Amino acid sequence: MKRKKIFLSAAAFWACLPGLSAQEARTFDADSFKVAVTYMMPVSYPARMLSFDFSLEVRHDSAFVYLPYMGRVYQPVMNYDGLDFALPLKDFKSKTVGNSAKRVEFRLQKPPVFYKFTITAYDNGKADIILIPSNAQSITYSGNWDWGA
Repeated sequence: MKRKKIFLSAAAFWACLPGLSAQEARTFDADSFKVAVTYMMPVSYPARMLSFDFSLEVRHDSAFVYLPYMGRVYQPVMNYDGLDFALPLKDFKSKTVGNSAKRVEFRLQKPPVFYKFTITAYDNGKADIILIPSNAQSITYSGNWDWGA
């Protein structure tokens, strides 16, 4: 029941955001983009709006991650500075999904943790991010992608 409420609240949130008109539509560049994250949906906690400048940026062969995290951590890491790092991409894949979206997948390694990212960017400027850390619960983010990254 809790997941259903989270999904419904996320759907209501998306419906309230303004979309882009056909004239403003631009294409998503999978090699260089930035997602300004405005909403997070942890597995074990309530979903919440974010009011700070959190983001995920990909520039050519590197990812710049500045994201909040809420969830259960199964194997804590000593001297952990959270999800605030820049690392080279591994196993980068990009593909078109349907008529109006692109999906980008890659991994990052910050020993001893691996992070798997799946970003789905829609033509209307919205984006979803799924993060699966190797040592903790997954978490989903949403926001808007920037054309000028």
